[in-house]
Amino acid sequence: MQLTASTFGPLFSLLAMLGFSTPSQSASAPPVVQTSQGAVSGKFVNGVRAYLGVPYAAAPVGDLRWQSPQPAPSWTGTRDGTAFGSRCPQPKSAISAESTNEDCLFLNVHVPDDIGAARLPVMVWIHGGAFMLGAASDYDMSTLARKGRAIVVSINYRLGAFGFFRQIELGAQGAPSNFGLQDQQAALRWVRSQINRFGGDPSRVTIFGESAGGASVCMHLVSPTSLGLFTGAISQSGPCKLLSDTTTASLEAQGNALGATAGCPTGPGQLACLRQKSAADVLSASGVTGSMLKAGVRWAPVQDGITLTGNPAQQVQDGQFARVPVIFGSNHDEGRFFVATEYHLSNLLPLSSSQYTEAINRTANGDAAFAQQLASTYTSQAYGTRDKAYGALITDQLFACNVMRDVEALSRYVPTYQYEFTEAKTPGIIDPYMAMGAFHGAELRYIFQAKLPGPTLNLSLNTAQQQLADQMVRYWGQFAANGNPNAAASPLWPSFTAGKASSLALTSLGITAFDANSFRADHQCALWAQR
Repeated sequence: MQLTASTFGPLFSLLAMLGFSTPSQSASAPPVVQTSQGAVSGKFVNGVRAYLGVPYAAAPVGDLRWQSPQPAPSWTGTRDGTAFGSRCPQPKSAISAESTNEDCLFLNVHVPDDIGAARLPVMVWIHGGAFMLGAASDYDMSTLARKGRAIVVSINYRLGAFGFFRQIELGAQGAPSNFGLQDQQAALRWVRSQINRFGGDPSRVTIFGESAGGASVCMHLVSPTSLGLFTGAISQSGPCKLLSDTTTASLEAQGNALGATAGCPTGPGQLACLRQKSAADVLSASGVTGSMLKAGVRWAPVQDGITLTGNPAQQVQDGQFARVPVIFGSNHDEGRFFVATEYHLSNLLPLSSSQYTEAINRTANGDAAFAQQLASTYTSQAYGTRDKAYGALITDQLFACNVMRDVEALSRYVPTYQYEFTEAKTPGIIDPYMAMGAFHGAELRYIFQAKLPGPTLNLSLNTAQQQLADQMVRYWGQFAANGNPNAAASPLWPSFTAGKASSLALTSLGITAFDANSFRADHQCALWAQR
């Protein structure tokens, strides 16, 4: 029998339905995957097939505002997946564009173009932004997917008052408060049911995120409604204590205040009234300041008895979390980012003496003795400048010491790998008042090898930095594949062991191991132990 293209037509059709492009398709036509919702076309970019703006849940508008995510509708024909979907409602900020579009529950799938027939591990990215800002479209997943040999999915989720809201009528209905976390879970369920069509292995799904995204990772580790949705977890600068101290009472009070500001006073009918308001009106009434450091309205996850049944940081200490391997880490100079964005960008001046004293007193929360301890520890003499001293205080208080506490607890039950990103000269970031060091978010330039969100310059990494970036991608990709970041060609990354030099310092000067005691001393963790 003569073999022709028509002979294999049915086979080619089957491969297309399963998400695999044939060579001729790859060369001449956009890639197409048949999901259970309908067909979606993508585009070839940077060595990957990118399927963008795929809805994983129904638009949370009208009566679906402040409801658990509902299944996404199906469509006929082929959906255009060549552009990102809208970001969720949020105010304009230094790192994010404004949006008032609630039709935002989209995800993006990046598949290495040379996937072949093997199923690849899956990585699901949860963006940061203090649960108030950001979007999946702020990050380019293509290089990580291609070099890390993984299918990388990035997701949007509801933010601010749209994603984290408590109100008496909702409470009477037994509704959750953490709609944003439920969105993330809905996206993970979509991945579990659909990713095989793109060539992914639904039995190897790693969640990873930075800042609020990293804190979300911890929340999924302890959430009873996240069990079974992932097999590995990476938290970057997102310790379990970060952004997890909002109480249900304060969230409900904020909900009442939002209603009053929007013209919907507390009482029967308030919920219906608020659902009739435009997204712009709700956003305007939400009172978000965008500050991580100063007092103000904060819309964030709470213990709602459904998605979160306890305090995440304490649950991890008590061993009440999913038994999956984890990577937890932080950056050496996290706090400098917040000094730069909340003081330098606002005032166009370095931190003044009075501003620093105010910050110390705010941190001490009325404890005069502790304020004195802080003032005598974080000095300009010890850290070089007042700005760097405050940056170190923020780093130690919010990130470093909490990550170490999490790592020690996690390692008692599951394979745990800790890192500290210490690369001090990431290109593209300029602050005229302070060297930025290994600032909050700096590692993303290396993991994604793409421009950072916000007003940053996309300058090239030098040779040593590029080698560091490629090694980090190998670690992350290997972890997604096997639950262990080590491979034959990589510097050894031991699992965390108390009392041993088993954590990695990631820097272009050479990857080295450090021990917990030296880390604690560097970050003044004894000072923060009881805080």
